[in-house]
Amino acid sequence: MESAAKRYMRREVHDPTTREQLIPRYSLGCKRPSFHNSYLATYNRSNVSLETSGITHIDHASVHSRDGKAHPIDVLILATGFKVMESGNMPTYVLKGRGGLEQATWWDEHRLQAFEGVSVPGFPNHFNIFGPYGYNGSSYFTLIEAQSRHIVRCLRRARALGANLVEVKKEANDRYFAEVLSRRHRQVFWQPSCSGANSYYFDKHGDVPLRPSTTFETYWRSCTFRLSDYQFENRAEVVGAR
Repeated sequence: MESAAKRYMRREVHDPTTREQLIPRYSLGCKRPSFHNSYLATYNRSNVSLETSGITHIDHASVHSRDGKAHPIDVLILATGFKVMESGNMPTYVLKGRGGLEQATWWDEHRLQAFEGVSVPGFPNHFNIFGPYGYNGSSYFTLIEAQSRHIVRCLRRARALGANLVEVKKEANDRYFAEVLSRRHRQVFWQPSCSGANSYYFDKHGDVPLRPSTTFETYWRSCTFRLSDYQFENRAEVVGAR
């Protein structure tokens, strides 16, 4: 695929220097690919240039690059990337579990993790769709179905037992977290060619909380995980995540 992409760039971008600057120094997949590639031909226009030296500062009239040049501007579009895994973005809302502990704080302290990408110990009656290590990069729809099946199995067992509190056990979560960490070397992000990618897939702990398994395995495990990995209780006062 990388060879095909480079052939396409040779056809679309005429200037060899610009073309070389546009080719990433990391492997395909280390960062999220763009949705289309029609923009490449833009670099053939006389009023378009590619600046790669970096920006030192911006004032009211220009963008100043590290090579000492001032680039006059009329409009500045800020498209500097994403902070998907940064603190405060997972989750973007306040969620409190046992003892008033916020889920964002728990993840900051314990790293991003969730049992099968769905449940976090200490946050009863709360289920995630595409929590940490829940999404593997394939079909959203199939994986949403898989995680929904996981949740429905828990709720059906709770109803059968007359329970009003459902919480994943810590040992089950620890076991799953250890498993995904042991398998992550299979992912492209951990190959040497991705070391300089500065990818937003990595969080502040240096983890990539994407599930290192196939879609079939993910779906199969949503049907077969042990319900004994959860505790089901009937309490007079429900203490759930809120």
